Amino acid sequence: AKSKARKQRQTRAQLSPSKTERMADQVKNADSTAEFTPVVTGLSEIDTTEIQKKIKTVYEQRCLLYFFDKERGAWITRGKGNIRIQKHEDAAFHQMVLYEEKTYKLRLCAVVPPEGKLEANEGSDRTWTFACTDYSPTEDGDEKAGGQIRSCAIKFKNSEIADIFKAEFEKYSAANKKAAEDKTKGSTEGSSKTEAKKEEEKAETEKTA
Repeated sequence: AKSKARKQRQTRAQLSPSKTERMADQVKNADSTAEFTPVVTGLSEIDTTEIQKKIKTVYEQRCLLYFFDKERGAWITRGKGNIRIQKHEDAAFHQMVLYEEKTYKLRLCAVVPPEGKLEANEGSDRTWTFACTDYSPTEDGDEKAGGQIRSCAIKFKNSEIADIFKAEFEKYSAANKKAAEDKTKGSTEGSSKTEAKKEEEKAETEKTA
C-alpha cells in the first residue's frame, strides 16, 4: 500500500512545463489586485458551520489536479476530486477549491485569478494549465502564510467537459477582475474624500484664526 501511494505521488504527467513557468510570473500581478484569502473551514463535504453555509458552489466537476515541481522538473499528481468554484456571500471574489477523494485533504484553495489565463496543454485537448496563488497545505501539512504561487494543470474526462471548465473559469476570472477594480476604485474615492475633508477643515481653521 505504501509503495503504491509513493508511486502515485511520483506520477509524472505528460505535460509541458514551459508555459506554466511563465505564467507563475503573470499571476503575481493578477492576484496582487485582490487582497483576499479564500474561505475554507475544513472538510466541506461534512462541514455544517455557519461559514460553510454561506459558501455557494457555482461550478463543480471531477478532475485530476497536478502541480509543477520545479526541483524535480516534473508534473506531480496533487489529487483527484471535484474542482469547485465557490463564493462566500460576504466576499467579493470567487475561489477555487479541490478536496481529494476519500482522504478529503484540501489540495487546492485559490482565488480565481482576476487576470488569469488558461493555456491548452500540448498534445491534449482535455487538460488546461494555469497559475494561481494556492493556500492549501503542503504535503507535510505546512500552511504557508499568504499562499504560494503554483503552476497547475487540471485534466478532465473529455474535451467537452474541459471546454465547459474554461468558460466558467474565464467567466469568474472576469468577475473577480471587476470586483478588484471596484475595490480599488472605492479605496481611491474614500481616500480622496478624506483628503478633501482635511482640506476643508484646514481652510475653516485658517478662516477662524
